[in-house]
Amino acid sequence: MNGEQVTNVIIAILLALILIYYLYNALRTRRKRKPEYAIREVLACMQCNYKLERDYEAGDFIGLLKGKCPKCGGQMKIRGIYAVEKSKL
Repeated sequence: MNGEQVTNVIIAILLALILIYYLYNALRTRRKRKPEYAIREVLACMQCNYKLERDYEAGDFIGLLKGKCPKCGGQMKIRGIYAVEKSKL
């Protein structure tokens, strides 16, 4: 091989490496990200069955009595706790 052929091979290898690098970065940024979730809770009045949905608070559990009903003044009880994707809020 003469000097010109060696130079052409080196240039071809460098171009191939650059192409591989750009393809790798393009594929890496396309990966799906894990969805983030928000935890919500449903409270229901024990007297009038008024329902309220709000953000979960640490320490809450299903069946916990939590405050007064804004409609009739009865006790509110946590009836459900669930997670929902933040993008759907």
